[in-house]
Amino acid sequence: MVNARADRAGNTACGRWVMVFVCWLAAMAALSGCELAAVNVTPPASSVVVHAVLNPDVDQQVILVESSLTGAIDVNDRLKFNALDPIRTAGGSPITGADVRLLSGTDTVGVRAIETMVSGRGTGRYVVARAALAVLPGRGYRLRIRTTEGTQVTGETRVPSSDASWVAGAGSVARPLVLSRTTDTLRLTWNATPDAATYAVRIESPYGPWFLFSDSTRFALPGTLKNFFASGLPSVWYPGFLQPLSVIAVDRNFYDYNRTGNDPFGGTGLISSVKNGLGLFGSVLPLLRRDVTVIDRDKVPLDARWVGATANTAAQRVDMDLWLEGPGPTISSVSGRVRTNSDRATDRYVVGTVQGESIRLVALVGASRSDTLWSLVGRLAGDSITGTYATRFATDGPKVFRRQARGAPLSSP
Repeated sequence: MVNARADRAGNTACGRWVMVFVCWLAAMAALSGCELAAVNVTPPASSVVVHAVLNPDVDQQVILVESSLTGAIDVNDRLKFNALDPIRTAGGSPITGADVRLLSGTDTVGVRAIETMVSGRGTGRYVVARAALAVLPGRGYRLRIRTTEGTQVTGETRVPSSDASWVAGAGSVARPLVLSRTTDTLRLTWNATPDAATYAVRIESPYGPWFLFSDSTRFALPGTLKNFFASGLPSVWYPGFLQPLSVIAVDRNFYDYNRTGNDPFGGTGLISSVKNGLGLFGSVLPLLRRDVTVIDRDKVPLDARWVGATANTAAQRVDMDLWLEGPGPTISSVSGRVRTNSDRATDRYVVGTVQGESIRLVALVGASRSDTLWSLVGRLAGDSITGTYATRFATDGPKVFRRQARGAPLSSP
């Protein structure tokens, strides 16, 4: 009886698959006899997109004005990013020549923002200097934008207030700290800002910023913290790096915009704070900043100071502090810092990988792993690293590094 049922079930399943296969063949035959006509779809109307966050601590307020991308224009997304031309070099479409003004109180004229020009062209980046308008905590401000096509976009914000001891720039002054990643937890406290929507904690890392809102005036950041905003859950703290950390009080506009997201299909979900456009016009008040030098315990032979000298002169010494940042089953990640004795004022950050005796090290121009200064591929054997540099990066750096006992971390406070 059991075998009979199994046979019937098998025959039934087989029959279903035969029917599905026949239907699939029929569908393919029908499709092969059809020709799809080309249809030109009219691009939707573009919107004015605004990004502006007022900050009393900075010397100038920056307002970015651009068009939403609709497919009507070709955008060059291969340009090197330029902070003075941030929209175009990030693949956007700047709106130039607009009348952009900040207003406060009963003022109906406002202070006109000056557009940044790069190579004789407008950038959609508009600035208002402190000398023209000093943004203050607890004050309300309005934004008014008129494009050359006559579109008017407006917004309003109130800067979070401060206590009587507030001084312009004080919240952005960094205090140096050292964090041992394996053993330390960084504990932060700050004064409450009653009219703030919430607080934001941000840490810069080579894989992009780690950013989180907090409704408390206390926050604990363990050295083992992972960056759940980046793929692969990399670490937040990197031995050898100096990583800026900041805490800011934010207004409701900033909070709503950054806690929501845009549905790429329906175009909904993002809470915009500007009228007749899209984007953010908000404000923040910096409360504290820490420049955190990250170190770690030496656990494996790679964790050491490695010293090399250039081939042309032994006086050109190069020091590298390296750590095994993330052990893996076959490939492990490496991080650290490098410095030459001819340029003691400039440290470079190092990231890389090690697999068996093979090691690859990349020195960064800044703190992002996408900005490469030089790349060394070599062999780790005993107390030495021997390698060659990638030809596309000009360098006369050392090809042999020797391990030494580690002293104080490079550039520790």
